[in-house]
Amino acid sequence: MREKVFLYFLLSLTGFFVALAFLMLSPFLKPILWAIIFSLILYPVHLMFSRKLGNTLSALLLTLGVLLLVVLPFSLVFALAVRQSVDLFQLALRFTQEGVRAEFLQQLPNNPLLRRFFTEEDIRGFLAYLQSEEFKNLVLSGLRDLAQRGLNLVASLLPAVGLFFFKTFIFLLTLFFILRDGKRFLNFGRRFLPMHGEDVEQVFLTIYKTVIATVYGSIGVGVVQGLVGFVGYKLAGMNYAVLLGTATFLASFVPPFGASFVWVPVALYVLATKGTYKGAFMFLYGMLVISTIDNLVRPIIMKMGIRVPYIVLFFSIVGGLLTFGFVGIFLGPIIFTTLFTLALIYERRILKEEDLTQDRAS
Repeated sequence: MREKVFLYFLLSLTGFFVALAFLMLSPFLKPILWAIIFSLILYPVHLMFSRKLGNTLSALLLTLGVLLLVVLPFSLVFALAVRQSVDLFQLALRFTQEGVRAEFLQQLPNNPLLRRFFTEEDIRGFLAYLQSEEFKNLVLSGLRDLAQRGLNLVASLLPAVGLFFFKTFIFLLTLFFILRDGKRFLNFGRRFLPMHGEDVEQVFLTIYKTVIATVYGSIGVGVVQGLVGFVGYKLAGMNYAVLLGTATFLASFVPPFGASFVWVPVALYVLATKGTYKGAFMFLYGMLVISTIDNLVRPIIMKMGIRVPYIVLFFSIVGGLLTFGFVGIFLGPIIFTTLFTLALIYERRILKEEDLTQDRAS
């Protein structure tokens, strides 16, 4: 009896301190999760390097490599996208000025695309609406709201930049120690899992395969779509290709249409402002290049590493994205695939053993 009381007390006290530790680590949870994900991606390379360079030096070089090849390039692209967003906002503000708007409205009736699909009467009615006070007030109201949001963003930009650098430091520091001491942490944690060794290996292998498949199937495809989108927007003569390429990368994670949320409006704009040939090029480029990467490559890569029904995969990615943010692209599939693996272990260890026991009893 005394041993049971001690056991329950020890477990309760341990649970209490685990909850406190989780509460203390919660502000750093996302950078820690990113560090765990990157450590899984880099682990084969770390094994190869550590044989020649040693464990510590290999972890240090890979952490510096992530800083130089991932963190800095993505930060630069994001900064360029923010700068182009500001330029685009200033362009929209200039459009509200009478002179700029009048010049645009004078050129609009000469657009060959409008003349091909609309009558003179339709064009005059459309121009009359664009020149009306109702449309002007609508545009100004939208721009005022956008300006307020922009001011709020600028006001929070300095703390956000400081927080970004701090979380990046946490991410890189955690990544270094996971790469260097990850095996030791893993072996320590495995001793407390009341599971067979092969079952633990199966769970860990499932998590590893899920991360790798998600990297190549979601992140990798998104990066490629952003890059080829940037090239297409440049070839079509768009001035904000970096911003649009970044938007294409982000939209690639939003099913069911993905990157087409960006390239279809861009193609319509190019068709309306830059002529039929460039517009047709943008449509064909979007369908045959940008969306083909998404529709063909992503499902193949994801299914190679994650053996779950496609509909479950769909909801795991979308649900993870909505619940946990960007890191949920990994967490959602990991949660579902681990759940499937645990169900298989339960079937093998519990249900089949019960069936065997009943067969022997009968």
